[in-house]
Order: sequence, then C-alpha cells, then structure tokens
Amino acid sequence: MSQTAFPAKWRTSASVILVSRDAGESKDYKLLMLKRSDVTAMMINQTVFPGGLLDKADESVAWLQYLEEFGVPQEALRRLVLIRDDRPAILAPQGTGCYDRFFKRSSIWSREITLRLTAVRECFEEVGLLMCRNRSQLDFGGVICVQDVPDLEEWQRRVHDKPSEFLTLCRELKVVPDLWALHEWSAWGSPGFMRYGHETVFFMAFVDKQPKLLAEPSEVKETLWLIPKELLELVDHGEIWLLPPQVYELSRLIGVKEYQNLLDFAIKRSRLGTTMYLPVGYDCQGSVVFVLPGDDFYLPEPHLVHKIIGFSGSEEEFRGRSKRLHRYTYGPSIQSLDLNFAPPNGHLKPLKFQQERQKL
Repeated sequence: MSQTAFPAKWRTSASVILVSRDAGESKDYKLLMLKRSDVTAMMINQTVFPGGLLDKADESVAWLQYLEEFGVPQEALRRLVLIRDDRPAILAPQGTGCYDRFFKRSSIWSREITLRLTAVRECFEEVGLLMCRNRSQLDFGGVICVQDVPDLEEWQRRVHDKPSEFLTLCRELKVVPDLWALHEWSAWGSPGFMRYGHETVFFMAFVDKQPKLLAEPSEVKETLWLIPKELLELVDHGEIWLLPPQVYELSRLIGVKEYQNLLDFAIKRSRLGTTMYLPVGYDCQGSVVFVLPGDDFYLPEPHLVHKIIGFSGSEEEFRGRSKRLHRYTYGPSIQSLDLNFAPPNGHLKPLKFQQERQKL
C-alpha cells in the first residue's frame, strides 16, 4: 500500500541536487546550492538546493500533448513511472503510479512526470538553467542537457511571473524538459506539528561542466558551487543555515568522492523506490530528538502527530531505550545524526555527523 497522503495544508514541491564535474579535477564534483534572498529566507543565509512548489501548469495535459508532438515515444514516458506497492503518496497520488492513469480530465496523474517538470521549471526560474533536450538529443541519457536561451533575462521573468510560460518557451526553442536525467533520490516531509509544511521530492541531476547561471534577484542572493564537506563546514562556521533534509543529504554524499561513481549509483538506485522521511519529534528534557523511518520510536502514521512528544528521561536515556536508531538532534541546526542499520531503498548511509565535523 502507498503511504497515507499529507494534509491539504502541506504544499508539494520538488528540488534538484545538481552535481557538476569539477573542471580542475575531472574525477571530483561540486554541488549547486542557493542562498535565499532576505525576503524569501526563513533565516539569514538560508541555503537550499534549487527547486520550488508544484504549480497547476506542471500538471497540464498540454505537456503530454507537446511531448507526443515532439516525438517522445510513450515508452520513454513509461520509464519515468515506478510501479511499486510501497510508493509514498507524493509520488503515487493515483494509488499505483500506473502509466495508464496519466489523465484526470485536464491534469496529468503521474507525479513522476509533474514533479520533474516542477524541478526543471524552478531551476530555470531561479538560476536561468534550462535543462532540456532538442530533437537531436532524444537518447534519454543519464546526464543533463543544457540549452542556451536567447533573451534569457526576459524569459526568466516571464516564467517566474507565469509558470505556464515555460511550455511556451519550450515550444519556441523546440526543446523538451530533460525529465530522464532527473534521478529520483529522496523524499522529505515537514514534521506534523508545523502549521504549514512541505512534502518535497529530491531529484539528482548531473552536468559535465558548471553551466552559466543567472540568479533571479527576488529569490536568490548567491549561488554556491562547493563539495559536500565544504558546505557542512560553512554550516559549522555559521555562514549558511540549512534545514535538516539538506544536512542529511549532504551527509550521505561525504563518502562519495568521484563524479562518475555518484552518477552510476544515482541511476541504479533511482529504480529502487523512495521512502518518505517525515520526522517525529521527542522532547528529552529540553533536547529535541527527531526520529525517522526504521527507528524504534518511529510511529506508523507520523503525519497525524501534531505536537512534539514528551519523554521523561534525558537524550541519553532515550537512546538507551532503542536498538534501532535513525534520528537526529535539532536546535537550531542538526547536532547529531545516527543511523545504525542499512537505509531503505538501497540508499547511501549518512556518515556520522559529529565524527565527520571533527575532520572538516
């Protein structure tokens, strides 16, 4: 059975962990992260992966019609849809993720398609990066194709102000969004006690070299190309602020040193599915510990937990009551991160945060 859907107040979004081969050392890689503008940031110097909210324009069947006109075979679209009984609701709102249920009147059913469209569109809106393929590039490979855009600033503004203009842009340039080079990576939800939360799918995408970027000033203050350890070091120094999902994902990547190894892993792992990580909080005498799927204290319906649960003992006592640990301590950033069993879906195990920060 797919996981229970989030409340209507939760907003659905998609993010891209964009990986670029390092020009200096061809085996190395860097990640793109964005410092949010002071207007949009939750905290000063909040830093995120590119991405944003699902828009109704991303669900328009006009996209499927355009893809068909362009010559994209239906089999290529079917390859995007992962049919498994354990799909999280964000990726299978129709129940099975079946290709034959793409349509619901005027909307695309398949979230594997719509959220990839969201991710590609948001990357263009935020940093002017058009991840698309022309007709000569329809080999649906594992590395992103990037297109030049005449009048980039004008088009970026148009799409930012009206998301449906992204389809207009693709028609004019005769390209299609490069959905096939976005590899499903993870999914995170806001803790249930948050009044307004998000459910977000993270995709991973790869480019052979760092593309030119155009930061959208109302949303992006600065773009950063850094390795995972450097980004975590900036967190330690207070120069950037990350929410737990970003810290967790960077901690997964510390141990992967080479671009090609990460690319090969991301392609292979994307077919193994995704587990929704929706933290459940416990107050352990002032220390707030958030548990994740597989932890002994994780609950079967975490979206129904609308408050932090009280625990009468200390954080150490809370840990001592558990054999299986998948948790982090938070406030105002992650203080520790523990996972003592194999992660679900064949995923990377995040390296123990406190041990790694001592090496930075």
